[in-house]
Amino acid sequence: MNDWMDAEIRVERALELVDSQRWDEALAELDAALTINPDELEWVAQRGRILDELGRLDEAIEAYQRAGGDSANRDIATRLGIDLIRVGRYPEAVSLFEELSHQEPDCEPAYCHRIAAYTRMGEHELAEQMFYLAQQIDENCPNCFHHLAESLACRGRFSRAIYCWRRTLEIAPDYPQVRQRIAQIHRLQGEPEKAREAYVAALRSDPGNAEVLAELGELMIESGDLPAARARFAQLLELDPDSVRAKVMLGLIALRDDRLEDALDHLESALDAEPDYLGLRAYLGAVELRRGDCYEAMRHLTIALKAEPDDVVALLAMGNCHLVLQRPSDAESYYHRVLERAPNLVPALHNLAVCRFRAGDLESGVSYCERALHLEPDNAMTRHKLALALIELGRFRSARAVIDAGLGMDPDNTDFRHLARRFPWLRIGRCMRRMFRRVGRSFQDEKSIQDVAAIDASASPPALPAPEPSCPTPHPAQP
Repeated sequence: MNDWMDAEIRVERALELVDSQRWDEALAELDAALTINPDELEWVAQRGRILDELGRLDEAIEAYQRAGGDSANRDIATRLGIDLIRVGRYPEAVSLFEELSHQEPDCEPAYCHRIAAYTRMGEHELAEQMFYLAQQIDENCPNCFHHLAESLACRGRFSRAIYCWRRTLEIAPDYPQVRQRIAQIHRLQGEPEKAREAYVAALRSDPGNAEVLAELGELMIESGDLPAARARFAQLLELDPDSVRAKVMLGLIALRDDRLEDALDHLESALDAEPDYLGLRAYLGAVELRRGDCYEAMRHLTIALKAEPDDVVALLAMGNCHLVLQRPSDAESYYHRVLERAPNLVPALHNLAVCRFRAGDLESGVSYCERALHLEPDNAMTRHKLALALIELGRFRSARAVIDAGLGMDPDNTDFRHLARRFPWLRIGRCMRRMFRRVGRSFQDEKSIQDVAAIDASASPPALPAPEPSCPTPHPAQP
């Protein structure tokens, strides 16, 4: 057998491996064939397709360019243009598709994929123009509707975007990403049930999609359904035992359930796998704080804040560590940094009030408590602390109103019931202290001091962010 026949056999074997999606083996066979006959451009183009599947896009682009990826070859040019978009080389893609449309005015992909390129360039009016030009050639192109939906979503025109994605599915029921994108938009708009339905539909279409499974789990957390979220991330961990995202989320769910040892196990496992995972050190610090090991917590938090100085979770937990260690002035500086970045974070307002109470500045402490209660009226701990401070300030009518409101929200709350019974004596005690100009602590007894100085160190991590209406990498649809 001569070399030329050997090359042909290797190409045939490569195509069989492609059919079996054994991409690495197919590439090896094709490379061997090209070593024998490097000028066979059809093989070079096939090599580009395999590199596409392997995600080696820069190499795929080189292969397509070598295979004649210009306007003279419609199929290769289209694939080249798609890959140029995927790697962010948008102007080159636009130029290529413009030249292709000049050579072949009825080449619908030359217009269709410019929608995607213009969308990612922020040229949304041009994206819409390309859509309508493409429609004149093929009004049932699923790629066109998908790319236009991305453009509409980027502009916040969510209803129109969802309509276009539904048209995509009518034309191509198995089109990738679309059900997930619809779910993301519903999630962004605060429509959890519609988002859940879309995610479930996406999983029916693609049961092994780890990204969809993770997003559904996050949606369950946002909806307060922790058992369902735990089940989803456990399922994700079964599909991918190395999934750091699943380990982190299972750790955060355990933290919210107050299963601190489980939380630590999951998060430490994630740390072993990916030490630089964003936010992981901050969450480990929060867990160690809840376990009572402030110094280990501060070790993690120091690393977290070196990597990300504005990490709100790390800043809040570091402030809590200092407050637990009786360093209210140090804690206060961290809480102010938190509120610069998250002005409405109730645990920071609550604990900043504690810092002011410990410094003897009751008026400022009351102000922070009132801000916290405005944001979270059913926060019993903050309301109880506010009532004690108002009593000490002699604002008895306000204090009584706060106590009554607390009992109205929860008649069985033992703290408020106890405070209501003691209220007359607390009032008398405060008056007597003023009368005799007693010096020392501001509250009637040590129990009151402990109550007003108690911190909220159990602050859960902030809710997971909803996805922004951004555009993911365009799917390299067949031309």
